[in-house]
Amino acid sequence: MHTNPKVTRLSSDMDGTATSPDPHLGAPEGWPASAVADALYAVLRATPETRVGIARRLDLNPSEVDAMEHLMGEPIGPVELSRRLHMTSASATVLVDRLEEAGHVVREPDPTDGRRRVVRPTAPGMASVYAQIGPMVADLVAAEDGMTEHERTVVVDYLTRVLHVLERHGEVLPPG
Repeated sequence: MHTNPKVTRLSSDMDGTATSPDPHLGAPEGWPASAVADALYAVLRATPETRVGIARRLDLNPSEVDAMEHLMGEPIGPVELSRRLHMTSASATVLVDRLEEAGHVVREPDPTDGRRRVVRPTAPGMASVYAQIGPMVADLVAAEDGMTEHERTVVVDYLTRVLHVLERHGEVLPPG
């Protein structure tokens, strides 16, 4: 059994002893850190595993869950879906085929351009997703219990600033 605390364990370790990696292990001298940033980093690290768990309960893969998230926001065409998911249009077509076969989405004519098709979630597909994420959303809302209105405002302001930071650092810049 692996017991060296200086070696990061993988989340795939199934023996129940895996721990979260130290976010500062090996960081250069003077690395910026704070308890708030560390807590946010822990949330960001947990997010992919949460998505995988939701995907497994829906009998989907994580890319299909990502697609459902986009499609539940608005019906879009397969090419736009491929762009949002950072995959080829051929891969997105296969993904939509799987979602359609599972009854989660349908393809239908674009109401603004009859030559195009859009993909939208079905009522049962949306119900399945909401059934899986509902308990988590309820727990997230319950995590606010005991917070004052001012504390909630501070958290929302901070998370809004964090979102802008993540969006800025996620931008793809031209080579050069």
